[in-house]
Amino acid sequence: MKPFHILIALVAMYAPVAWSQCAPGIPSAGNPGCIPPDQGNSPYYQDAAPSAPQPVWADRWGAVAVDLGTGQSGATSDQGSESQAKNEALSTCERNGGTKCEIVLWYFNQCAAIAEKPEGGGFSNAHADTVERAEQLALQACGGSCKVIYTKCSLPVRVR
Repeated sequence: MKPFHILIALVAMYAPVAWSQCAPGIPSAGNPGCIPPDQGNSPYYQDAAPSAPQPVWADRWGAVAVDLGTGQSGATSDQGSESQAKNEALSTCERNGGTKCEIVLWYFNQCAAIAEKPEGGGFSNAHADTVERAEQLALQACGGSCKVIYTKCSLPVRVR
């Protein structure tokens, strides 16, 4: 009878261990049936709603063109591409009387500023993530007693 008692003792000792062993990736504590966590009857199941799709953003461009000889200018913002923004700024400058317009500033998904000396002539420009920062950078680059004469933002637009 002794070997039979030893066999009963071994089975009794290892039975709980065998019952608590689940396949890899399936938690066993509190899950006596080793039910996969993605099954509705699992104690670990969480009926999580699918996450919302990530938003999609479209870039927006802006540009400023100036005829440095006459001072005529043209600006645009919220354009869908760099080339659209530059072409529109040049066209606006020419419609305003400029004959030798050139792009002096282009930017996207940011704000822009232009600062000019009060007596005219020299100017500087900058772009940054906020109007305030763009103005600050344009004034620093201009030096002296410059004044901000233009600010505009072309910020991305959510399309989905």
